[in-house]
Amino acid sequence: MDIGKLSMFANMKEKMDWLNQRQQVIAQNIANSDTPGYRPEDLKEFNPAKVGGDRQFILAMAKTEPGHSAGLHKPQNFKAEEVRKNYEVAPDKNAVVIEEQLVKMNENRIDFQTMTRLYAKQSEMIKTAIGRSS
Repeated sequence: MDIGKLSMFANMKEKMDWLNQRQQVIAQNIANSDTPGYRPEDLKEFNPAKVGGDRQFILAMAKTEPGHSAGLHKPQNFKAEEVRKNYEVAPDKNAVVIEEQLVKMNENRIDFQTMTRLYAKQSEMIKTAIGRSS
């Protein structure tokens, strides 16, 4: 049994994927904190209501004949980034505020730890329910 295909675990996995991509964007912002003209980026807010589309992808059937429907599409990448309005811009037009990026990075870390613990707890509950405790 692949627990990753259960909707609860699929949702947690998607949230963790979003957090992973957000970490990359924040790291990129910090890396470019001295680049003239650079504007920080961030991902759009994670929307759990849109997780169902990806869940459909996970449960999509294989296309075995040319006449079969194309099926569902691969989930979109979270890279739909939006540039937020910055309230502080350096004379060289760089708008990265390191303190702001560090706060975002810490929020991201806490959310990832929470998801990891939740995943472990849910996994342990399923193992207990089927009689395979570790």
